[in-house]
Amino acid sequence: MSNKFNPKVSIIIPVYNGANFLEEAIQSAIEQTYKNLEILVVNDGSNDQGETERIAMKYIDKIKYYYKENGGVATALNLALEKMTGEYFSWLSHDDLYYKDKIEKQINFIEANNLENEKVFLFGDYSIIDEKGNLIAECKKNHKEIEKKEEYSLLRGHVNGITVLIPKKAFEECGKFDESLKCTQDYDLWQKMMKEYKFIHQPEILSKTRVHGKQDTVTSPKVVLEGNKLWINLIEHVTDERKIELEGNIIKYYQELSDFLESTPYLEAKNHCDRQIEKERKQLKEVIDKIKVSIIIPFYNRAEITMKAIESALKQTHKNIEIILVNDGSNSNVKNLEEKIKNIEKIKYIKLEENHGTGYSRNIGIKNAIGEYIAFLDSDDLFVEAKIEKQLEQMYLNNAIFSHTSYLRKNRNNGDEEIIHTGCNAGKLFPNVIGSCAIATPTVMIKRQYLIDNELFYINDLSLGEDICFYIRVLENITAIGIDEPLSIVNVDTTSAAYNYEKQLKGLKNIMNFALGSEKTNIYNLELYRLFKEFIRVYNVQNGIEEIEVQYIRENKNLCEQLKNQREECEMKQQTILILNNQIMKINQSRSMRITAPLRKIAAFARKILRKIKSRVR
Repeated sequence: MSNKFNPKVSIIIPVYNGANFLEEAIQSAIEQTYKNLEILVVNDGSNDQGETERIAMKYIDKIKYYYKENGGVATALNLALEKMTGEYFSWLSHDDLYYKDKIEKQINFIEANNLENEKVFLFGDYSIIDEKGNLIAECKKNHKEIEKKEEYSLLRGHVNGITVLIPKKAFEECGKFDESLKCTQDYDLWQKMMKEYKFIHQPEILSKTRVHGKQDTVTSPKVVLEGNKLWINLIEHVTDERKIELEGNIIKYYQELSDFLESTPYLEAKNHCDRQIEKERKQLKEVIDKIKVSIIIPFYNRAEITMKAIESALKQTHKNIEIILVNDGSNSNVKNLEEKIKNIEKIKYIKLEENHGTGYSRNIGIKNAIGEYIAFLDSDDLFVEAKIEKQLEQMYLNNAIFSHTSYLRKNRNNGDEEIIHTGCNAGKLFPNVIGSCAIATPTVMIKRQYLIDNELFYINDLSLGEDICFYIRVLENITAIGIDEPLSIVNVDTTSAAYNYEKQLKGLKNIMNFALGSEKTNIYNLELYRLFKEFIRVYNVQNGIEEIEVQYIRENKNLCEQLKNQREECEMKQQTILILNNQIMKINQSRSMRITAPLRKIAAFARKILRKIKSRVR
């Protein structure tokens, strides 16, 4: 630590009937490695026959001791604020402890991050100990989340008062502790400070908080009463705009808090969140009900199965739909189906004279759709009744362009069912989607205008792998919403690609040709290599052999030459990274690096000073 930043720190120890733990707390304050400090012990009218005072007086040459009539911890803290002479306030409950370097590490953290002149409320992590001082657990907060969502310092109960280091001027600007509050006086004041001060989490364990049966948080009947009021105030202190920024939408903001409060005694606060969720959902439904969704169903023959798919679309709880039914040149009798649908207003029937394939038919559907969103349904699959409603809600709330869900895979041959949890995949799916894409078409919903504006359509002449090629293009520049709930039923049998290796191989080959033929995708060596290895795996399973690369290369020379080059480049890059990492490790462990370490620190310090001088000159 430099001599430049050496502020005086006041450690405040409020105590009431604390003879059992007070001595340990005082000792942990005295033993601090940081020396520019004062220790103030405030006896809040203890009635234990002077035992608390006798312990405090043992250290009278090292502490400042004050006695007052009992009024609660807030009154004791406020008296200490009046008496303290330090620049920083550090709270230590009489039954808790500091690690020896608590204050030193916090001062160093402030200096290292150039926060000396900033309005900063610093807090950290802590250990939990029992009555005898034995370690129960370590409480480490989610540092990355707090950095992004400062409000969660309070909204997730992350601030423990014994971990804080607060400038005295914060109390001068924001006020003192509310003496009418017996249990929530700390968070009540922290909330006021958050308006003016930046809450910064130091990811280090520097304090020990003790759990025992005589604490106010266990014994006081006001804990729940004050706590509910505090939590509701904290929750509503956040603006609607910020609620959306924190969780993506207001409903999710309240839902996350409701889930958090589930395990606390603050039932009224949780119920408040649930009421807000219900209110927001009611308002949301009024908006969503006005949004039209186009469901595109291409079909070729199989009229009876197709009719079941249509019925599942018509049964949707979201009623503002249109069904674009594309007859892809069926050559069997579909008159019965045509008769059933002819008077259904929600169905737009398009009959193609020739069979063009699934990709072409879906493109016809996209171009004829008028819905704000488009959903796809294969003729042999089904929608769960709430599919469109649930998916549309999430897309609207998150202003999403693309979403997909998990699904139920049902085997028509033997009746087996399995939930496929593809909805777990969310966020930036490109370029991973090139090498491995498990998205099922009946789970997808997309904003129509995004497809039109960017001219994103299926490859017309593909009927296997065309969906993956489409998703690769669509997902290149956007993030995806994933819903891990099976909202579609994908029916499979021995003719389906899931079990038909010949169809799998054709689909994989189509994807490889597409990916290698595009300048936007052929640069992703690792993903292309994974795609090729999957092709080899499926081929081997189909033919029951170990190795087919030689035969495949002979039959598909141009394609495999490209894949071979991609694989070699990928392996070369991985090897280069490995070599560089090894070299860096050797350098860091070398004798010369150890010898020059002090010089490098001096140089870094000099550069820091120069930067400050230059900034002042400017």
